[in-house]
Amino acid sequence: MKTVEIDPHSGFCGGVIRAITCAEDFLSKHGKLYSLGDIVHNDAELSRLGAMGLVPLDIEDLDQIKSAEGETILIRAHGQPPRVYEKLRSLGFKLVDCTCPMVLNLQQSVREARNQIVIFGKHGHPEVLGLEGQVTESRVHVVDSTGELEFLLDSCEVDVDRPVDLFSQTTASPIEFGKLSKILEEKMKAPYKVYNTICKQVASRHDELEKFALEHDVIVFVSGKTSSNGKVLCDLCRSVNFRTFHVGSPKDLQAAWFGDNDKVGVCGATSTPRWLLEQVASEIEKF
Repeated sequence: MKTVEIDPHSGFCGGVIRAITCAEDFLSKHGKLYSLGDIVHNDAELSRLGAMGLVPLDIEDLDQIKSAEGETILIRAHGQPPRVYEKLRSLGFKLVDCTCPMVLNLQQSVREARNQIVIFGKHGHPEVLGLEGQVTESRVHVVDSTGELEFLLDSCEVDVDRPVDLFSQTTASPIEFGKLSKILEEKMKAPYKVYNTICKQVASRHDELEKFALEHDVIVFVSGKTSSNGKVLCDLCRSVNFRTFHVGSPKDLQAAWFGDNDKVGVCGATSTPRWLLEQVASEIEKF
């Protein structure tokens, strides 16, 4: 008989819970709230909040606004660079700042760095853009792989004879970050410092999720396709259990994935709501 288990450690991280709770509280009182970018990388949760009155705006939308007096906008957990705060205030927005405390600490560390700065993260990710904006562009280099770091070092874009400070996006892979640290150890001639800025909740998830994936015959990983953390964690599951399938909602499930006696594990990213994990598990049980 097939069994279905939801990973007890999956679901929203503390920063996302804080942002969504703030949004829900504001919407329950006022009925309308803007957010700068999607508050979470999950279409189902965005639809739920949209029905409550949450209206996402892109950075580009700000150029079309002449005045936002009387309107309120939420800064999501990813954070923003200082220039964006200035732009929002100049338009007249009131701010609800839900930047994750860990991201705020990381931004401060980047601002205070005095050496060449290397940030391990996904190019164009909102959190990474917020980090890049804390300093002048000439001092910061973003890398998303060991190969990219090696290229920057070999091409002298990152000078091995000058000190380097290495930071990481809070949701990055601890394993890959360790590989980058090893490359600096091998190639740097000047001193370098590694700042372990990966969220502890995210870091512990890797060991927990690997164990969970090994304990089940089939893994159904639930997250939005644009979730950086979701891609990292889904790839981790697939590396230890090739019967790992990535879905965004119950409608993506396929009966052919499951055998009659399979032990199925359902898990997700830090941007995946618990209610969606439960919906997916319930649908699997119907097959």
